[in-house]
Amino acid sequence: MNRVYMLNQKIDRAYNAAGKAMQDVFSVFGRLGMKIIPGFSKDAGKLFKALDIPFMACYVFFKAGKGDFVIYSYPENHIKIKLLGKLKKVKGFKLVCFVNDLNSIRYGNFEDESVKAGIREELSLVGCADIVMPPNNNSEKLLREYGVTSRMILVGAWDYLLSDNQTAPYVKHTDGKWKLAFAGNLDKSAFLFELGKVKGDDLSFELWGSITKDTNELPCNCVYHGAVAPEELPRSLAGCHFGLVWDGISVNTCEGGLGVYLRYNNSHKCGLYLASGIPVFVWKQSGLAHFVAEHGCGYAIESLDEIDGILNGMSDSEYEKLIENTEKTAQILRRGGLLESAYRKMF
Repeated sequence: MNRVYMLNQKIDRAYNAAGKAMQDVFSVFGRLGMKIIPGFSKDAGKLFKALDIPFMACYVFFKAGKGDFVIYSYPENHIKIKLLGKLKKVKGFKLVCFVNDLNSIRYGNFEDESVKAGIREELSLVGCADIVMPPNNNSEKLLREYGVTSRMILVGAWDYLLSDNQTAPYVKHTDGKWKLAFAGNLDKSAFLFELGKVKGDDLSFELWGSITKDTNELPCNCVYHGAVAPEELPRSLAGCHFGLVWDGISVNTCEGGLGVYLRYNNSHKCGLYLASGIPVFVWKQSGLAHFVAEHGCGYAIESLDEIDGILNGMSDSEYEKLIENTEKTAQILRRGGLLESAYRKMF
């Protein structure tokens, strides 16, 4: 019988839901039989921190054997990853990399040689795994372009685990405002302060998340609701008709480092909206565009100015169908169905 182990990850609780994403990964994989490789907490003393890597190596050496799987999520301590690569040659287990973030491409210019060097270094750490779980088709293509030959298992989108009493009830659209939700770390989303330029008098952008900038400077078509814990967000989103998956400095397209990064990562807020039963608008060039089209749970757009035309041309029956498709997708995400599918494909 194959045993599966996963490196422990020190997850912080945050009101931008950054911690929930990996908490859900551990929850789903754990439910399926994965065992967590113990580690020391962030607030452990210096002595325990110094023992963290040797402890991991001993645990894996004595526990994992031929036919077993050891999973690490990336980013992870580089020394740990390299050590796991050596241990797999001795013990014969298969090494699996779950790709969470690729920091080298988050902000940089792809044409810069130093950025390319950083990408090559990161992807060599990803590529030492026998199996890689990249977020989407675009990220798989990038990995292949940089020489990663590992077997690939696409995840598709982030799951967002929810119980029935945490979900947002469906609210039928009336002739009033179309409410578009946007949740996350608002400080890094510079385009929010440009939303006043977006076409559409009946659009209202509803914002949740941490922000240090003056919210009084937000455009008049924005409503700020404060920071809410990830498990409470779905009910807070009740009444919103769409969720917005966008980033960068412009409302015309996703540009700037964070905007371009949407081509390769799966924004966790997309999982939040869909699991809450809310259809989405995503960037047409994003890694999530294929998933949204496949499941019929939203629209892929090149510019935020396209939203007004889409909504004005939408019939009640079309919106009802969109909600129906979104609820089907929500049922998958709420129980961790995408992660479960990826996990089972390892064997």
